Amino acid sequence: MNAHPSQPSVILSRSLSERLVSEFGKALRAAGALLALLRDNRARKREVRAVDAIADMNEHMLRDIGAPDRLISHAAIRSDVDHRRRILVQLTTPLLVVALFTTVALGAAADARDLRSTRKESAQAQMVGVFTGEFVNGAPVYQLPPVTVVASRRVEQAKLEREEQSMRARQARAKAAARHPA
Repeated sequence: MNAHPSQPSVILSRSLSERLVSEFGKALRAAGALLALLRDNRARKREVRAVDAIADMNEHMLRDIGAPDRLISHAAIRSDVDHRRRILVQLTTPLLVVALFTTVALGAAADARDLRSTRKESAQAQMVGVFTGEFVNGAPVYQLPPVTVVASRRVEQAKLEREEQSMRARQARAKAAARHPA
């Protein structure tokens, strides 16, 4: 006979009701395990809320009211971490302010230098047209130097979108007024 110990032959001989009861029992055990996990999760959440409720109390106040040692040590650790964070902020803030002022000053100096150089260039290359040698309707034609135009596409796109929205709104109002003459 080719019977493997890993494949019990009892399952095949059990009735349908026995198999259903067995599977139902397994499902109940799994549900029980899920309920235990849910209870543990709720207990952890309650503990976190309890710690948050006493967040403003230091370890001396907690010792006075008779809090458990675990909460007292947690409060001591939290106050130590907060103290270190405050020290770090107090030390880095002046450095950041100095860096910001330095950046602003260097940027302003560079802008001033660029402004002076553009003034000199613009004074040297004034807007003078060059005669092309042609006449149109009796008037001479001049070629002007190129002009640089700077604009933001986002602003233009936003203006176009607003105009389209207002036009759609006007069209909708006109259709509504045409449907329901009062």
